[in-house]
Amino acid sequence: MVAEAGARAMNALILARILGHQINLDSIQIESLYPREMGPDVMTVEDFLNRGLLLLDKDIETRVQKAASNGNVLRYVCVIEGSRHFFLSSLHIVCEIGIQDLPKNSPLGRLRGSDNVLEIYTRCYSEQPLVIQGAGAGNDTTAAGVLDDIVDVQDLFP
Repeated sequence: MVAEAGARAMNALILARILGHQINLDSIQIESLYPREMGPDVMTVEDFLNRGLLLLDKDIETRVQKAASNGNVLRYVCVIEGSRHFFLSSLHIVCEIGIQDLPKNSPLGRLRGSDNVLEIYTRCYSEQPLVIQGAGAGNDTTAAGVLDDIVDVQDLFP
């Protein structure tokens, strides 16, 4: 799993558990941004840079054009769905991360920069979701957070 996908999976796991779902990291289905045959254990970095990127660019460009022809855009999205069956006392959870073809005018379609969007669909918000949007971490905020963590660790060892 690529570091970025791993970070997304951890975020999804945290959110799913906050929502009360008892899932683990292995329960999350992740669409890789590159096929297994381009993985670091199969293809060298040099081959990936010389051949792999061209193939990936072509694949993504095809997906972008197909989405655009329908008035849509591509977004890397995490979906957590759970349906409770109260009579059966069971819960079915789906947690997936991958590229989705979405309408340009949807909350996720309008997403720009490092912003994050959370769409909440419930019984009351089934047609039009409750939307929470705000700045994502971005490079500066992430770096500041890492530096803050380092300072906190330093304080543990006087």
